[in-house]
Amino acid sequence: MHPDIEALVQKLREAEKLLRAHRESRWADWLANDADHINRLDFYGIEHLLSAFGGMGSLNDLVFQYQDGAVLHVPLPENEQFSALRQDVYSLASKLKSEEF
Repeated sequence: MHPDIEALVQKLREAEKLLRAHRESRWADWLANDADHINRLDFYGIEHLLSAFGGMGSLNDLVFQYQDGAVLHVPLPENEQFSALRQDVYSLASKLKSEEF
């Protein structure tokens, strides 16, 4: 299997796990579904994945936060980790789309 496909699937699984830990099941399910398609070499997974980026309410807008009483917390390490994963996922998916594996 193409090494970029393996790397993308791994990054998607990592992002999915982080999303589930923060109760973001909609996006976790989205990425898990795309990872499954991509792992089967189904190009639909790349196209669907890239549609998650850009526009209002997109994956780019996601910030992990939680409320404890009146205090809103934004866990910086998790947000930085997710931001890096999101950038890697987009970069790999864009590269694979241009190659049309």
